[in-house]
Amino acid sequence: MNKNNTLKLDEIKSYINSKLNKKPIILVGMMGVGKSAIGKLLANDLNKNFYDIDTSIEKTYNLKVHEIFELYGEEKFRELEYKEIKNIKKDCNLIIATGGGAFAFKNNYKIINKIGLTIWIKAEKNVIIKRVSKNINKRPLLKNKNLSNHINNLLKDRNPLYAKAHIHVESLNETKIKMKNKVLVSINNYLKVFEDD
Repeated sequence: MNKNNTLKLDEIKSYINSKLNKKPIILVGMMGVGKSAIGKLLANDLNKNFYDIDTSIEKTYNLKVHEIFELYGEEKFRELEYKEIKNIKKDCNLIIATGGGAFAFKNNYKIINKIGLTIWIKAEKNVIIKRVSKNINKRPLLKNKNLSNHINNLLKDRNPLYAKAHIHVESLNETKIKMKNKVLVSINNYLKVFEDD
């Protein structure tokens, strides 16, 4: 990255912080799109804390997400996830990564959109399949399923709900750093539109 781009990014980060001080940025989207990886980088860049809903549930209950699914079923996990979402404060300085189903479950998207600025990290089916097939055992919704059909059905069900996020950012085959920068630019552009109104 050249010096001008670095300067521009620094300006963008400073602008975002001035506009979103004490307002969470929440990443939503399918499993495997990089919400946690991008979220950690964003948190670092914007001097915010990173909070992963799935990780928080795992720490609270001392069980992995896939173990909760196996022992208690998806409905129980969604209840725990809903509780976690309801506990997020509107005035917190966080970058939040949600689980793949969080935004799309019942009316969670309405709650999440009120809490903070939501960003849909969007990826094509093939990109998702390639990424999730690396650690399929940790993904309870994919076990013993035809991966292509199942991802296809999830996308069909969830995409209309993900589309209710404030900002949409396409994840192609970029590095995590490039994706993080893409998200920063998208937030900047979104905020500028409201400033111009």
